[in-house]
Amino acid sequence: MRSIIIGDIHGCYRALDRLMAALQPNREQDRLIFLGDLFDRGQDSWDVFACVRMLASAYGERFTLLRGNHEDYLLNRSLSLGQKFVWQRVGRGATVRSFKAHGQNMEETIPWMESHCVLYCKGEGFQCVHAGLRIDPPEANDRETLMHDHSVVLENRYAGPLTVTGHIAIPIPTWFTGDGESTEKIPYGEWRPLPRNGVICIDTGCGKGGRLTGMTVENGRFRLDSVAEDGT
Repeated sequence: MRSIIIGDIHGCYRALDRLMAALQPNREQDRLIFLGDLFDRGQDSWDVFACVRMLASAYGERFTLLRGNHEDYLLNRSLSLGQKFVWQRVGRGATVRSFKAHGQNMEETIPWMESHCVLYCKGEGFQCVHAGLRIDPPEANDRETLMHDHSVVLENRYAGPLTVTGHIAIPIPTWFTGDGESTEKIPYGEWRPLPRNGVICIDTGCGKGGRLTGMTVENGRFRLDSVAEDGT
């Protein structure tokens, strides 16, 4: 069984559609993991949600959706005024318009999102969180760290079991070894041994003019593929 991990989509449906066509996951065998941040910034959040909901139905227990900071903005019933301002600044309006164009509003997704979003997941030789972790295992971290933290990239101090993250947009997928200094940019289209420790960040700026990256893990190896946010 392959595990296919999809980075932050941010309302870019054409990129998601093109990447899924390129990766060709097997609905009968593969595991599908979304790192979160489905909505905001891009113009097609409704289409992204419709696609992801369909995939969840098709993959059943082999489907995972992490709760990213943008999902948290939607699902958190006690956002402060400052948090609401941040959400607006990082693309909420694009999601509102996308759902409105289809005669719906994004709040209608809340029951489904609440029943499907999780804070972390574990696979064979890796684990996933949306944003960060300070200590291992993931469940020992608080919710703020898992959904909003930047330390795994900015500080590069996590050297525990290999963790795949999104959240922080970087130009090229990168392995952060956790020693505070060493990093390695990872090329696309090349099978490589799966590292045992550190963090691989695959948020490559989809919704900010960047790319949507997918990571395929199989038999102790991994490969990265990507498409531009406009689907080219």
